[in-house]
Amino acid sequence: MDLNQIQIALRCCIRFRSIKIAKSLHSHIIKTGYCNHIFILNNMISVYAKCSSFIDARNLFDEMPHRNIVSWTTMVSAFTISGMPHEALRLYNEMIESKIEQPNQFLYSAVLKACGLVRNVELGKMVHYHIFQSKLDVDIVLLNALLDMYVKCGSLRDAQRVFSEIPCKNATSWNTLILGYAKQGLIDDAMKLFDKMPEPDIVSWNSIIAGLVDNASSRALQFVSVMHAKGLKMDEFTFPSVLKACGCSDELTLGREIHCYIIKSGFESSCYCISALIDMYSSCKLLGDATKIFDQYFRNSSVSESLALWNSMLSGYVVNGDYVEALSMISHMHHSGVCFDFYTFSIVLKICINFDNLSLASQVHGLVITSGYELDRVVGTILIDLYAKQGSINDALRLFERLPDKDVVAWSSLITGCARFGSDKLAFSLFMDMIHLGLQIDHFVISIVLKACSSLASHQHGKQVHSLCLKKGYESEGVITTALIDMYAKCGDIEDALSLFGSLSEIDTMSWTSIIVGCAQNGRADEAISLLHKMIESGTKPNKITILGVLTACRHAGLDEEAWDVFNSIETNHGLMPCLEHYNCMVDILGQAGRFEEAVKLISEMPYKPDKTMWSSLLGACGTYKNRHLANIVAEHLLATSPEDVSVYIMLSNVYAALGMWDNVSKVRETVKKIGKKGAGKSWIEISS
Repeated sequence: MDLNQIQIALRCCIRFRSIKIAKSLHSHIIKTGYCNHIFILNNMISVYAKCSSFIDARNLFDEMPHRNIVSWTTMVSAFTISGMPHEALRLYNEMIESKIEQPNQFLYSAVLKACGLVRNVELGKMVHYHIFQSKLDVDIVLLNALLDMYVKCGSLRDAQRVFSEIPCKNATSWNTLILGYAKQGLIDDAMKLFDKMPEPDIVSWNSIIAGLVDNASSRALQFVSVMHAKGLKMDEFTFPSVLKACGCSDELTLGREIHCYIIKSGFESSCYCISALIDMYSSCKLLGDATKIFDQYFRNSSVSESLALWNSMLSGYVVNGDYVEALSMISHMHHSGVCFDFYTFSIVLKICINFDNLSLASQVHGLVITSGYELDRVVGTILIDLYAKQGSINDALRLFERLPDKDVVAWSSLITGCARFGSDKLAFSLFMDMIHLGLQIDHFVISIVLKACSSLASHQHGKQVHSLCLKKGYESEGVITTALIDMYAKCGDIEDALSLFGSLSEIDTMSWTSIIVGCAQNGRADEAISLLHKMIESGTKPNKITILGVLTACRHAGLDEEAWDVFNSIETNHGLMPCLEHYNCMVDILGQAGRFEEAVKLISEMPYKPDKTMWSSLLGACGTYKNRHLANIVAEHLLATSPEDVSVYIMLSNVYAALGMWDNVSKVRETVKKIGKKGAGKSWIEISS
């Protein structure tokens, strides 16, 4: 086999994507002495890359005795196209550091594409500088690649500058910037550019339609009608956007019409259209129709195409809440040898979050690592959210620190997890890091941080966050005002809480509840009761937490009659079912008032099983009022409920001592020695500097 025959054979390998034949041909090349022929080896790398055998491609590249710019470009392009942009950029940096070859326009194009994929705008700007220095800034293909990089990195100002400097703009130049504006939600800018375009093509129309759909604009379907009226035929990229618009607006009838149009237009075998149809039917809650389309088409598609169908079907199951079926499908995909992409992993991890299964999450995380997606921005962020929601804060923090491209969602997820599981100091520290880095902070993050300040009873930090709310204009947000009222109340500053509440123009249930609970926590029982009456008079219905707040206020103030009135109104006046916490509070109030018969009757008639809290409060009241008979009965129930709880025995010992039942005290203390010691309590205060 001579050189020409080898070249023909290499082209056949690429055409048929046959890795087996490619490896046989590689062996023949070595045997025939072409193992040092740089042209043949470059082509062999390209064959391995096109056959998705990237390890073989890299091994061959590393073994080459001599490399030229084509070798480097082929390998960098292979990594970029295969979804491994980080590897592509590492290889590019290796070449630059070696100073062996001077990059050309083809290598720069591949590197710019990789920069766009990982949103590395700094490296992209360096490449831009080198292009200018090398006088390659007249190459329209390279300038379009540069424009695309800035768009993908979200740097539209730089993209606009490059666009204005392109001397002879082609359709790709216009469409790239139009799509960039559309994806950023700058629809008006995209439309202005579209109107200036000499001859908008189907790509231009598709870009505008996709932008309108992504921004949930009602104009999307209208724009499709205008396009159709102008005689432009929809293609396999138009249809998915139109179907997405139908799914988002629940336009099932129109969606079915588009389905028929797709079949008539000959696009029924297009992977993009089939995926969009599955998404549309799933969004319209017709999972059966979506499954039918999936079963009909996925067997006739290649592995790379079928992955998009798998992802759409998985997403459909998740949208419709069928997580068990989704998990079954994931297992089937994995055993079938389907290679997951970042979108697949994002769905799988969301399913793990739903199941709240750390073991399953760890297995998926292992697969994410071996697939090279752990540090992907989307996948890494969801992993952080998963660990944070499951309370594995250390795992979430370790991954967060390693993630190269952290977005606001990653910060928010970690801060929320820290606040939820008691790491309030860490939550506030991360929040301060966000401020110092100049990151965009939304009202959701601020509300979480205010809750952390409440838990820490940190009045000083809370006031700092309040100042930030005023600067950002969030003080009118309902979730923020509620969190601020709660923070001031829990920090003991009830006057500021009341003042803030009084300044509200619109008061919802959450705001009423927050101030009522705050008054209860600060011993302002009369105000809590008064606020409840004002709330009812305003036409706002209290919820269970509101009622509990008022009952708590009555308990602190010893207002047993007022508490009875409130308790009896829960069902009759407010249409709510009293929960166990309401009964706990009422039994405690009756016990503190010495109304034991009513307390016992309430316990016997309630629809819940009495818990440790209820028996404990009644036992304490027995000690206060020297009720030996009831104390013995309550003690039996309490020990049956919590037989190995040391704190129960300590309480029993104290009550028996107060009642002068010294034999019982001795027995209880002996039992405590066998069970173990009670852990020491902890508390803290904030000291003003």
